Amino acid sequence: MPATWVIVPAAGRGMRFGSPLPKQYLQVAGQPLIAYTLATLLAHPLVEGALVALSANDAGWPGWTSFHGKPVSTCVGGDTRAQSVLAALGVLPATVKADDFVLVHDAARPNLRSEDLQQLLERGRADP
Repeated sequence: MPATWVIVPAAGRGMRFGSPLPKQYLQVAGQPLIAYTLATLLAHPLVEGALVALSANDAGWPGWTSFHGKPVSTCVGGDTRAQSVLAALGVLPATVKADDFVLVHDAARPNLRSEDLQQLLERGRADP
């Protein structure tokens, strides 16, 4: 069965949002939004790890190297979401093969339901 990794673009600076703090680091119930995002993604049994694309001068990243016992790596993203995803694709671990799945989920979108993630993976794996 192909592996599944997740790219989490988190290089945004929150300028449109109008906050001095990037959205992914806003605190909700004592945790930054990105913690909820990573928790849902990495709790899924088919997701093997995550690669978070950060801005070059990101002072807010908590420095996590694992979440739910799964690896979390980082890279420097770009000025756009597309540039961040491309940068992350270029540094995925060597264990990620060409036929593995790589999902992309924005760091500041923490309300992903595990049921929806499961359905997405099932549909994706059923489509050659």
